[in-house]
Amino acid sequence: MHFVKALACATAFPLFFLACAGTPKTDDAVLLDQTAELVIAARADSVSERFAGRDSWANYHYAIEAIDNGNWLLASHYLDLSLKNLIAERKDSTLSSSADSAYNAQILESIMGAYDAIYPQLAELGEDAESWTPYEMSLEGIEPADELADSTELEVIENFLDTLDLGQFTLPVELNDRVMQEIYYFTERVPSFIKSSLNRKTAYDSLIYGVLDEYEMPRDLIYLSLVESGFKVRAYSRAKASGLWQFIPATGERFGLRSDFWVDMRRNPEKATRAAAAYLTYLHREFGDWLMAMAAYNCGEGRVRRVIKELKADTTRDSTQAITYWDLPLPKETMHYVPRILAAMIIGHFPEHYGIEVERTYLPEFDTVTVTDPVPISEIASALSISEDSVKTLNMELIKWSTPPDVESYTLRVPPGTREKFLAAYAKMDRSKFPRWHYHKVKRGEYLGLISKQYGVSIADIQAANNMKKSTSLKAGQELLIPLPPSSKGGTQAKKASAKTAKKTRTYTVPEGENEAAVARRFGISKKDLRAWNKLADEDTVKAGMTLFVAKPLEGEVAVPPPPKLENGTYEVREGDSYLSIARVFGVSPIALLELNNGRRERLTVGQRIKVPEPEKKPKTEKKSDKKKAEKKAKGAEKKPETYTVRSGDNLYSISRRTGVSVANLQKWNGIGDDGKIQPGQKLNLEAPKGGAAKASGSKTAKSKKTHKVAKGESLWDISKKYGVTIDDLVKWNRLSGTRIQAGESLLVEEP
Repeated sequence: MHFVKALACATAFPLFFLACAGTPKTDDAVLLDQTAELVIAARADSVSERFAGRDSWANYHYAIEAIDNGNWLLASHYLDLSLKNLIAERKDSTLSSSADSAYNAQILESIMGAYDAIYPQLAELGEDAESWTPYEMSLEGIEPADELADSTELEVIENFLDTLDLGQFTLPVELNDRVMQEIYYFTERVPSFIKSSLNRKTAYDSLIYGVLDEYEMPRDLIYLSLVESGFKVRAYSRAKASGLWQFIPATGERFGLRSDFWVDMRRNPEKATRAAAAYLTYLHREFGDWLMAMAAYNCGEGRVRRVIKELKADTTRDSTQAITYWDLPLPKETMHYVPRILAAMIIGHFPEHYGIEVERTYLPEFDTVTVTDPVPISEIASALSISEDSVKTLNMELIKWSTPPDVESYTLRVPPGTREKFLAAYAKMDRSKFPRWHYHKVKRGEYLGLISKQYGVSIADIQAANNMKKSTSLKAGQELLIPLPPSSKGGTQAKKASAKTAKKTRTYTVPEGENEAAVARRFGISKKDLRAWNKLADEDTVKAGMTLFVAKPLEGEVAVPPPPKLENGTYEVREGDSYLSIARVFGVSPIALLELNNGRRERLTVGQRIKVPEPEKKPKTEKKSDKKKAEKKAKGAEKKPETYTVRSGDNLYSISRRTGVSVANLQKWNGIGDDGKIQPGQKLNLEAPKGGAAKASGSKTAKSKKTHKVAKGESLWDISKKYGVTIDDLVKWNRLSGTRIQAGESLLVEEP
C-alpha cells in the first residue's frame, strides 16, 4: 500500500501520531479500512523526537510496516514487543510527565487497535490462541498502579460514591482506595474500553441475566465477563483462555465445553455462560463468599485455598476476625481483578455520571437446524445466500472450514426464516465435496512442510489434528491424519490420494476403537452409504472385527474376506487388525497374545507375522466313576496353594506358567479384564471362587442404576464427582440437551 499524507489527515488513526486533526473511524470500520488507517497514521511523520526514540514506538512502527506487507505473524511479534516495552517504560520513574502519561495512554490504545486489526488474519493461520494478545485482554499486565489518581481526583470519585445506596448492588462492595483507583483507571485511562464493553454488554444482558437468575446468583456477576473479555466472543489470551468468560481448555472441558481442532464451545455464549455459572457456584460453595469466588476464578481455587490456610495458621493474626477477600495476599493481577469488577459494576450502574452514553446493541436472531454431515461453511453460505462471515457470526464456535465431522449430528444456527430453504439445499448437496480425513503414511525424508503442500492444508492444521502441539518431527512409517477441506479447496495430492483410496480399497476390517462414524470419515463416505452398501439394519452397529464395503459393491460382490489362517503357529497381520481382534478370531486370550509378541511395547504393522498361542482347551466332562477315582487318588496328596501373591515384574502369562492355571481362568476367577492389569502384592485365586466367577474389573459388567434428586445449587460437576462418573455420562444417560439442570430434577446414574 502507498498512501499520501493528505489522505492521512482525513482518516487518521490513532490521532496522536498526526499533526493535523482527523475524524477517527467508528467501531464498525471494515478490516481493510482499519489496517489502512494504522499504516497511514504510522507514516504520518509527526511524532516528536522524544517519543520516536522509545522502544515501544519503534516496535509499534515495525508492526505497522509488517501489517502493510501482510506479514501478520511478524506484526504480532512486534506488537508483543511494543507492549512489553511500554510496561517497562511506564515503570521508569524518569518518564512521569503529563506528556509521557498522554503518550502512554494513546500508544496503548493504538497497540490494542492493531491487535484487533490483525486478529482475523491470525485466526485464519491457526495461530490465534498461540502467539498474540488481542485488545480484549489489554488490561492484563498494564496495572493502574503506575498512574494512580491523586487525592483530589479520588475525592471527586469518593464524593459521588458516598451518595450511593450499596444495597442496590448484588455483589458485596467496599468503597476503598483499591476500588476507586480502578474506577479512575477505567474512566480516565481506558475510557474507550469501558464504553465499547458496556455497549456490547447490552446484547448479552438478556442471556446472562437469565442464566444468573436461573442459578440464583448475583446479577452483577455479569461484570466479571466485562473484565475478562469486554464481551467479545472471540477473545483469547496467551494462556489460551477463550470466549466471553475466558475459560482455559482444561477448565472448559471440566464444565462441558468442548475445545478441539474443529470447534471451540467456549465461544458459544449460552453454553459458556452456563459453564461459568456452574463454576462460580462451585467456587462460592467452597469459599462462601462471592469476592473470594471471583478471585479463585482468576488465579485458581488452589491458590486461594492455600492463602486462606496460611492466614489461619498465622499466630500473629487475630483469629476471631473472619477472613475476607481484602485480607488475601494474592498475585498482583488478582489484587486488581476483583476491585476492577466492582469498579465496572459501579460504572455500569451509573454510566451517565461518568460521561458514558451506552448504545444498545443486539445479537443476531436465528433458527436452528440439525446436520448429520460435516457441511462446509462455504456450502452453508451459498445455500442461504449470505456471506461466510455471517455464518461464522451465528456459529462462533466453528473455527475451521466446516461443521465438525467427528460427531453424529451438529446443531447449526441459520438466519430466521431460512430453515426450510437450507434443508431443501442440504438434501441436494454433493457429499463428495464435503470435508473428510485422509490417512498419510510418512515416507523416509518427508517433513511437515512438504506434506502440507501435497495436501493443500496448513502445517498448523496437521499439527492440531494429530495433537502434535509445536512438534514438527516425523518418523518414517508414522500415520498422520490429514484434515482435508472441501475438494474444491484441497491440493492436487489430496485429490489423487482420495481417488487412489477409492479405487484400491473396497473392503475394510474395523479395528478396535473405531465406530461407524470413524470408518465413514476414514474413507470420505457418508454413514448412509456405508450402511446401505453393507445391508446393515437399523439395530445393527459397526463393531471391531467386522469387514465392511467402503466403496459401492459390484453386482454379486459380498464383503467376506478369506478366512484368517495360521502357518506354523503364526499369523500375518492385515489392515485393521488389532491384538484384540486377532485374539477373538482364534479364540485365545488377548493377554497371552500380547505377552507372546511383546505387544505392550510394539505396535502391529500390516504384513508382520505374529505368534498365536494354543487356544484354551475346555475341560472334558468327567464321568462319575472317573471323578471318584480322581478323588481317591488326590487323597493324601500335597494340597496345592489356593492363592498366589503377585510379585514385582509378574504378568498373567508368567503367573500362568508358574502355577499351571490358564490365563483365561486367572482372569475369570479374579475379575481381571482384557487389559490384564495386576499389582504387586495383589492376591490371585488359583481356583474358582465360591458363588461363580468374580466380576471383571477391566471388562464391561452389568451396572446398577439409581436415581439422584438434584439439590439446590448442585451442578453436573458436583454429581459427577459424587458418583465417580463423567459429566458426559450424565448428559448421555439422561438425554440432556446441555449441562443445565434444576433443583428437584431426578437424574439417572449408572454405578459399576
